[in-house]
Amino acid sequence: MLLDDDTIVALATPPMGYSAISVIRISGYHSISTVENIFISVKNGKKLENQSTHTIHLGYIVDNNKDYLDQVLVSIFRSPYSYTGENMIEISCHGSYYIQKNILQLLIRKGIRLARPGEFTLRAFLNKKMDLSQAEAISDLISSDNQYFHQISFQQIKGNLTNTIKNLRKKLLDFASIIELKLDFSEEDVIFSKRSELIEFLKNLEKTLKYLIKSFSLGNAIKKGIYVVIIGETNVGKSTLFNSIIQENRSIISPIEGTTRDSIEGEVIWNGIHFHFIDTAGIRETKNPIEKMGVIKTMEKIQESSVILYLFEAFNKKKQKKIIQEIKILHDKYPMKKIIAIANKSDISSFKDFDKLLKSMETDFFKISAKHNQGIKKILDTLSKFFIDQLKDKNIIVTQYRHYEALKKALKEVLLAHDALNKKLPEDLVSIHIKESLRYLGEITGKITNEDILKNIFSQFCIGK
Repeated sequence: MLLDDDTIVALATPPMGYSAISVIRISGYHSISTVENIFISVKNGKKLENQSTHTIHLGYIVDNNKDYLDQVLVSIFRSPYSYTGENMIEISCHGSYYIQKNILQLLIRKGIRLARPGEFTLRAFLNKKMDLSQAEAISDLISSDNQYFHQISFQQIKGNLTNTIKNLRKKLLDFASIIELKLDFSEEDVIFSKRSELIEFLKNLEKTLKYLIKSFSLGNAIKKGIYVVIIGETNVGKSTLFNSIIQENRSIISPIEGTTRDSIEGEVIWNGIHFHFIDTAGIRETKNPIEKMGVIKTMEKIQESSVILYLFEAFNKKKQKKIIQEIKILHDKYPMKKIIAIANKSDISSFKDFDKLLKSMETDFFKISAKHNQGIKKILDTLSKFFIDQLKDKNIIVTQYRHYEALKKALKEVLLAHDALNKKLPEDLVSIHIKESLRYLGEITGKITNEDILKNIFSQFCIGK
């Protein structure tokens, strides 16, 4: 159903606007012969069907051998040495919308149908040119908007995750084979592996799976952008800091308390890392129902963010104990989040004793003047370094939620197998859990899949890829 005999066509470059060239892709058994019927080479008598794979030919696209549409370059890719594994043609024409439209309409009249979203890559997967995780990485690469997500996507296209999953599946298959042999020769006096060795084997698998699962929180943050929420009491300079970071006057600044009633977001790419900064309503007791909603919204944004910037006034000595207490509460409540304490308006206060107190809490602490744009760069450098250092520590990073869910299910089955071995339960029960774990890992690379999953994945691709 998914891989039919149709020859498909799509525009591989953006359809609107002005550009020097556009690229039209055609894939399928009849791609070369169909383009042959509408192409006239600049070299008399030259036929596309007689040309070798990976060659480029200059000529004209014509309608009914009389109406010249454009001078083009035609690239030939013969099966199986193409992106899709099928015969493929790429027509590089001029970037006029009129030219693109007329070439596409001409090809459709010749019996080629428009490709569905992601159909070229789907065919590449079904023709075993890549596995499913590599196909998804191509979609990620296309949508990458920062240096590090681009690097992660490219590593996955090269097979970084694929090879790790293959290795895990091989180990599980070896383990399953030992269990099956033990079952087949249970009445024989043959020793294949000690139970302690099998348990150790599973422990190593668990360690790798946990490593991959843990990497998802970082990978997902790099993929979608790292959310950084700015919190603190009213009028401590949150909106001024937000505006200084994003270099725009997005948040209204006023000496009146409670000016910010809703969260406001802005984006910055710093040292190759994509950040989403969120300015929030001040946290305080209030009877104003709209301001209360703003505080609730602030708490929601704290939950959603990876980083909390806790802002307070450097000169406000009366609130030192409260500030220290609130920072401790944040660390206790959100142990997995990066928390940075920031003393604003430090241009009018030295506050040395308070510096020592904050440093004793082992929290990142900065003194800034948001109004005068002092200390902002240091905060951004610290944030980007924190995530870049984490990326350096990880060889493989999971970015797809589908992979994350499959890995969690695979780990659950390995843990159940481990528990069954510890309790000395029958080997056939252990084998069931191992086979289930194999199935979940197979879903990541597409060794095991179904039509609904494939349709869901490839429907999210752009047309022409």
